[in-house]
Amino acid sequence: MSAALHLAHVHQPPMKKRRPKRTGGGNGGKFAEIAHRIYQDDRADTQARQLLLATAYAVTMAALDEDTTVWRAICNALGDSIRSWDDLRRIVREDIPRYEPPRWGTDPLYQRCSGPRVRMHPDGPDDFRNRLKICGERTQDKVVEKDPVTGWHTNRWFCTRHRDHLVRVREQVRAQNQAAPPPVPNRGGLMPCYFDSDWVQVYTWAEGWEWEPPSYGYCADDWPVPGRKPVPQRARLRLVVSSQDLEDTQ
Repeated sequence: MSAALHLAHVHQPPMKKRRPKRTGGGNGGKFAEIAHRIYQDDRADTQARQLLLATAYAVTMAALDEDTTVWRAICNALGDSIRSWDDLRRIVREDIPRYEPPRWGTDPLYQRCSGPRVRMHPDGPDDFRNRLKICGERTQDKVVEKDPVTGWHTNRWFCTRHRDHLVRVREQVRAQNQAAPPPVPNRGGLMPCYFDSDWVQVYTWAEGWEWEPPSYGYCADDWPVPGRKPVPQRARLRLVVSSQDLEDTQ
């Protein structure tokens, strides 16, 4: 049973075509199969999972006609969280492939100096500063180290007392950073894992200006992630809908 669905052809001539009517309810098995995959996908946060499930429902089970396009069905399935097309754009925009470096508060050692610890911290041997043998003081100065394979960033923080260590580390990683590849995306790209569409056009619509995919592609299944086996190529079920679908949401 195929697990990928086609949302829209958007490069067809801009002539309005009559959409085939679908009464819905006849593809419960397909929806159940895709929903199972979505719930097993640990890359999806709550919002991404809601969008994927709503899209799966819209393209497999929702009743479609001239007034209810696949995108309107997605909005209906998302419920009260969607009050305008701008809300839908915002949610789809969160799926745009991108790399997000370590952010504020996401790293337990965020803004903690990684300089060497000289004396035992009085909070005891189990304190993280003693266990990791680092200074651990708060600071705002850092060195960004880029992984030579993925291009991903690691922040190395230093306090004013360890300024000499910051300078030394910065020089040590300079050549490595210059040679590092563009970072592999680590966010978004989940919609193309489940549905077949012109994603450049869809993401351009969501972004509000012309969008180009990263060199690694727009599908998260295709991104080379260390420690993860390549995702097998999945068969695709094509569902052709009108070229007016995105235009109707303007």
